[in-house]
Amino acid sequence: MLAVLTLMAVAFALYWGARELNDSQAQAQESLVSASLDARREAFRHLVVDYAWWDEAIYVLDVGLDERWAREELGAYLLEAFGVTGIWVLGPQNQTKIAFLDGEPSRVDLFDQLPATVNGLLDAARLGRSIEAVPPAGFVVVGGRLHMVGASIISPFAQVGDPPSPETASLLVFMRPLDQDFFSAPSLASFLKDAGFAEGPAAEGFLDHEILGFDGRPIGCIYWRNQRPGDDLLWGVAPLLLGALLVLVFLLVLTVRRVEAVVSHEGRLSASLDHERQRREDKSRFVSMVSHELRTPLQAVGAAADALDRYGGRMGPAEMREEVETIRRGVDALAGLVDDVLLIGKVGGEGKVQSIDLAHLCSAVWREVSTALKAHQELRLSDRIGAPIESGAQVMLHTVLSNLLQNAVKYAPEAEAVEVTLSKGQGRYEISVRDFGPGVPREEREAVFEPYWRADRVLETSGAGLGLSVARAAARSIGGDLTIESDGLERGSRFVLRWPS
Repeated sequence: MLAVLTLMAVAFALYWGARELNDSQAQAQESLVSASLDARREAFRHLVVDYAWWDEAIYVLDVGLDERWAREELGAYLLEAFGVTGIWVLGPQNQTKIAFLDGEPSRVDLFDQLPATVNGLLDAARLGRSIEAVPPAGFVVVGGRLHMVGASIISPFAQVGDPPSPETASLLVFMRPLDQDFFSAPSLASFLKDAGFAEGPAAEGFLDHEILGFDGRPIGCIYWRNQRPGDDLLWGVAPLLLGALLVLVFLLVLTVRRVEAVVSHEGRLSASLDHERQRREDKSRFVSMVSHELRTPLQAVGAAADALDRYGGRMGPAEMREEVETIRRGVDALAGLVDDVLLIGKVGGEGKVQSIDLAHLCSAVWREVSTALKAHQELRLSDRIGAPIESGAQVMLHTVLSNLLQNAVKYAPEAEAVEVTLSKGQGRYEISVRDFGPGVPREEREAVFEPYWRADRVLETSGAGLGLSVARAAARSIGGDLTIESDGLERGSRFVLRWPS
């Protein structure tokens, strides 16, 4: 990601640099055109000065200028030597005294050839009393071509003294086109491409320099192609950047896939670890539940065997048969519990589907519990189902009932009965076990289902605090739940087992 951000930053810097290069190049070309035009105008002004101030003309040409030469040969000479296409000598009222067009004598008046805006130039030229005061040349458009026009008062001296009289004061006006030699000059041709002049705005893709007339209004523009060297640089570097970006994207994709593979592998390892941890926890709970459930029938068998050993000689046949039956029931319960445990290990919480008489199951579990704990409470059984049910949850039902009845016997007074109610409704079975013991406060109703948790008020009663936790786990293993309803302390508790029918 850092490499991608770096590449993006480089691309932005290149884009910004290319734009700056384009702008600076355009400004440099604009400055070059402006400076070249100023140089041409100044050179043209000096040409006008050379022929308006006679002593300078004599020095340059080393010839004497007579009237005949000026009227007949001056135009051809200046056209050939300097490219001057228009020459006018104007009198005091700007009337044409001498005129040349394209090197030949002409009768064309100045204002027939040039726009009226040159009046400003003529007025400035009449006020020029020295060579330095000769006004700069300007631009006009004649026949769609850009021309330079310069003017100066004619004087044979370095400085004009008093204003000349109307009979003697004259102006010299030169006109020269800004022809191809301007655009093909080495100073411009090496920098400008497809340069030219247009009376209107430049075409799209071209830069331009605005040309103003003598009245300060635009008369056209010098245009040249916008070469945008920054774009060329950018396009030259773009393939390299694109290649680098593709390489980075490829590496990024490989990295993402590698990370996904590592994360997926770690996820599988984590899931495996969680599964193994859950399996161990389930195994620990299972062992705790089985050991807890084995204790009750073993205690019943032990109590019956102890009674036979101690009092067998004084027992009648009926009493002995009762103790023997207790032992057999305990053994049968242990055998059934072992079988059910094996089935649980195979199907995960459900044993084989069989017909279960819940009332008989409750009575049998009560006998086991009461015998083991030597309890003297009375069982009050209310069977609202009235018929056996088909279920594979016998071992889990035995587990729940055994723990609930043990708690009821341990915590309820011996003079009080334990009430068990069997019912069915709304697609589920329900077994309710109620005792009249100390009860459970509302704030402790969930805590009693935590393993090894015991309330302070019952610490003198034996127990490990595991029975209700085992009972709820068994209830939930068959898709049901075990809840507690209590009216408060000293008013007893009612535990309700519900599971789907």
